[in-house]
Amino acid sequence: MKLHKYSVLFILLVFVIGLLIGVVIAPLFSQWRISNIGTVRAIGVEVYRDANLTETLDHINWGIIEPGENKSFTMWIKNTGNDAQKIVMWTEAWNPSNASNWITLTWNYDGSWIPVNGSIPVVFILSVDPLISGIISFSFEIWIKGVH
Repeated sequence: MKLHKYSVLFILLVFVIGLLIGVVIAPLFSQWRISNIGTVRAIGVEVYRDANLTETLDHINWGIIEPGENKSFTMWIKNTGNDAQKIVMWTEAWNPSNASNWITLTWNYDGSWIPVNGSIPVVFILSVDPLISGIISFSFEIWIKGVH
């Protein structure tokens, strides 16, 4: 009887430890929840979080994003140049470097001219491929440049 009691306790202990491992450790290795931050860099323009142009923007914390999900973020871009200009955008410095194979950044900018000291809202959209694999967090730089 004593042996049976210890066997049941042992099985219960193994079950509890397995449950704790599943709850605490497994999410750390999950490929279904991906965290990230995008650093914003600007050349010839200024980038803001708000329409009143009071809060500069140097990074976007997209939060947790799931495979197959899209997240959008609106920013305001101000022309600080001496004449009207358009803007271009690109990404670089992906970490890990293969993250750009699975993750894309697009925007709704229509190519219109921004007058001197004028600003426009631009929506950036981060998209994660539903088949992403092996990436649980990433970072990258978003470059925005004023051009003539």
